[in-house]
Amino acid sequence: MIRMPSDSDAARAATQNSPQISSAVFASTADHPGMRKVGLEASRDDQPDPSDEVLVDQAGRPLGPRALRTRRNILEAAVALLAEKPMRDMRVIDIARQIGSSPATFYQYFKDVEDVVLHLAGQAKESTPLMVELIAGDWEGEAGFERGKKLSNLVIDHWEKYAPVLRARNNASDEGNAALREERMAAMIPLVDAFKASLERSQAKAVDPQDGVWRGGPVDPLVGATALSSCLERTAMYHGWIEDMGSSREQLVETTAAFLQDMLAIRR
Repeated sequence: MIRMPSDSDAARAATQNSPQISSAVFASTADHPGMRKVGLEASRDDQPDPSDEVLVDQAGRPLGPRALRTRRNILEAAVALLAEKPMRDMRVIDIARQIGSSPATFYQYFKDVEDVVLHLAGQAKESTPLMVELIAGDWEGEAGFERGKKLSNLVIDHWEKYAPVLRARNNASDEGNAALREERMAAMIPLVDAFKASLERSQAKAVDPQDGVWRGGPVDPLVGATALSSCLERTAMYHGWIEDMGSSREQLVETTAAFLQDMLAIRR
């Protein structure tokens, strides 16, 4: 009997495939909405960096090297805990204990657990522009198939890198968390819009069959775009489970690419 994977299965598999996931979340320069962009990876050695000066604590004080190190430790601890438990079960004291500190220290940098997850989810949108660029391209012929493979690999890599954060964002969104639902939509809507535009272009160039051969039923661009975005996300989320069932990553990527091309290429 085939057991369908759970969200925790997906997170565990992704974490095992990406042992440095905790530090990986700091490679992006995209910060949480409302905060200015920073380059955390540039200051991993805790030396002052010009971009660090834009970060402040909850009281508005600029963060020095020690404060930046503490803030990074909080974020890394949150990612590690998210790989083990749902956001709703996390407490500020859990994060504080993880870094050997106190809740008072945590509250110097973040308002609550949700604030930390929002920040991390904001960073997880780093790949969205590249995904949109790939979707917007030409899906015809062999080049279109290769485009689908690139997109599939990109989304899988994205989930491997950010699995605990993305899982927490999605679960909280499904449970009614308005802020994380908005963050999730901010990541997904650009993909839906790009797929919708691509479907509209292909439909505008489609040729009515003159030979009476069935070319398939109608596809509403918005519905099709939403389905493509959701399927791509879920396939990437559970790619480890799919591979455990016997399919290789190459087969997964090629099949996903073929599926995308079938939907997005011009019907002739």
